[in-house]
Amino acid sequence: MKRFPVFDPFARLAAGMAALALLAAPAGAVGGANDPHGVWLRPDGGEQFSFYDCDNGLLCAKLVSVAKPEDASAVGMVILRGATKSGPNEWKGKLYNAQDGKTYEGYVSLRSANELRLKGCLWGVLCSGETWTRVAAVKTHGADGEGAGR
Repeated sequence: MKRFPVFDPFARLAAGMAALALLAAPAGAVGGANDPHGVWLRPDGGEQFSFYDCDNGLLCAKLVSVAKPEDASAVGMVILRGATKSGPNEWKGKLYNAQDGKTYEGYVSLRSANELRLKGCLWGVLCSGETWTRVAAVKTHGADGEGAGR
């Protein structure tokens, strides 16, 4: 299984950010301006992650889509667990880095309705992050052919 680095505290500091792309996902992925819930696109590799409620209202995130079929076995991997609201448009939880198999302090902040900043920290001082874009919702059709828009 390919390992998807959510953040690499050392390589990311030197590497810089890649260009972001906006992909379509199932409808229902769009939340409000102060809502991290929905599907977000990672700048490298085209992976998409769903942010959702878990464990009595805490925020979690998992991999829901990959660009390459050979990476499909990683779909479902949870990368953010138990994040609690720590301020306006900010959440703090445990961030799993599949690159090294370790868990770090993770921070999620919404910069706008379509821009989310995900940051991981080692020892609370060495931090690295990425800015992700919200995936646009597309209209889906139910079995009856009607647009569901969910």
